[in-house]
Amino acid sequence: MAVATDTILQKMKRELEEAQRKSANESVMRKHIANIQLLSELLMEEQSVAESGSGHDITAGEMKAMMGDKSAEQSSKPVQTTVNHDGANGDSIFDF
Repeated sequence: MAVATDTILQKMKRELEEAQRKSANESVMRKHIANIQLLSELLMEEQSVAESGSGHDITAGEMKAMMGDKSAEQSSKPVQTTVNHDGANGDSIFDF
């Protein structure tokens, strides 16, 4: 659920006012400035997602990179063959 831009800006204004009021206490002022930074990043992220569309479009190249190349994966698997040694009849080391 997207937050309205106006709501974010109002919260930023409140945090700025609080930072100005608490400017004597540097640690409290820094917390308000950090909140402003967080709200700014939220606003920028929301705008970038809106500009790029839904944000869920995956290209064929991206899908291939995530899932891997199935044909290359299958061809790289070693082929196992059964070798009979002096009467041994199975793949297990316990087959005598």
